Amino acid sequence: MKQSIEQAQKGLADELMPRGGVSGVGIGAHKGAPCLKVYISDQGPSKKIPSRYEGHPVLVVGGGPFRAMSASGRRGR
Repeated sequence: MKQSIEQAQKGLADELMPRGGVSGVGIGAHKGAPCLKVYISDQGPSKKIPSRYEGHPVLVVGGGPFRAMSASGRRGR
């Protein structure tokens, strides 16, 4: 039986987050269907990320590390 996307997100995050270069794992949509999104801070780990995980498509999104923002939407210092 296919895992729920929430279970798959947790499993993939548990696998990938200890590796360097992965900023986070989220749930999104691609072509109208749910998918897992892996956010990376550099291109190094993208070669080791599966295109599917527990039956769900996986998209790799580049962009760098996450930064905390204040409630007003301005970057925290």
